[in-house]
Amino acid sequence: MGKQLSGSGRRATGSVGVRDVAKAAGVSTATVSRALNQPHQVSEELRKHVASVAAELNYIPDPAARALSSQKTFRIGALIPTIANSIYSRFVEALQRRLRQSGYSLVLANYDFDECLEMEEAQALVESGIDALVLAGEQRSPELYDLLNRRKIPYLLISIYLPDSPHRCVGYDNRAGAEAMTRYILELGHREIGVLEGPSSVSDRALLRTKGIMDALKEFGVTLPATRITGRSFSVHNGREGLAELLEAAPEITAVICGNDVLAIGALMEAQARGLTVPQDLSICGYDGLDIAQDMVPQIATVHVPTAQMGLKTAESLVTLLSGEETPHSVLIETRLVPGGSTAPPRTR
Repeated sequence: MGKQLSGSGRRATGSVGVRDVAKAAGVSTATVSRALNQPHQVSEELRKHVASVAAELNYIPDPAARALSSQKTFRIGALIPTIANSIYSRFVEALQRRLRQSGYSLVLANYDFDECLEMEEAQALVESGIDALVLAGEQRSPELYDLLNRRKIPYLLISIYLPDSPHRCVGYDNRAGAEAMTRYILELGHREIGVLEGPSSVSDRALLRTKGIMDALKEFGVTLPATRITGRSFSVHNGREGLAELLEAAPEITAVICGNDVLAIGALMEAQARGLTVPQDLSICGYDGLDIAQDMVPQIATVHVPTAQMGLKTAESLVTLLSGEETPHSVLIETRLVPGGSTAPPRTR
């Protein structure tokens, strides 16, 4: 397939064009363009061959010419609420890796659950030039959606599954996952339960998880007094503070359901600092399936979210969308309950 190249056949960096690569590879310029910019449209063998020839010739694409000819910037923006949580780290790694395979670069911005800052970052990304935008959850300023629609910039919601929403999404059912975890705790025999929820006022994912918890409690006929629920933003320190507040208000609780694994880790640390044995004295569970939560002693029971898969599916949906092809409106990422050593039936008192 094409000509053999030798070291003496290399040209100076920047002097090689698409036509040179096509001639050396024995393919058309259109095939070179597809192999380098949209590799999913060609065979793996052809992609590797063209890439090898391009590398041998020291071919470097001209981003400006590429954007001009395609009317694209080949840049995808992503607005992430926090980079402190490793669940987004796994997502971003998978997203960037898959986008790179299709010739796109990823531009990341963080807004710390601040709606005004999210809008500012979105405007900056749009003005800098992006082909599409990734957004976490559905809840945000309507002006942001208006901006994207006016500029005709495609976008995808992640970390949430809302098939009835007008917005395309790739994510998981937060409510169902939290309901499954709560049902598991109830089936262990716990009735004296505390809830350490996430920031539900600024995060629809946290709110959906709380709704799932309440759904399961109602199903089992368990009433949750106001003193048995407290909300905190996601950090280990807040997990410790949240558990301290719950135990001071309701020392009789035997299980604490946390809005995510970071809060659960903090709760575990606080329980152990108070001389409580987990899970004999107090069961603790989380949500997300963070690696660090699985390395805790005891291992924290959680709802595992395959965020790398979500990153892959998000990238594939965006690439398909930008190529003008049809893509599913809503993609469900399945979660699974992972029982851990941090939960057990309540001790008989």
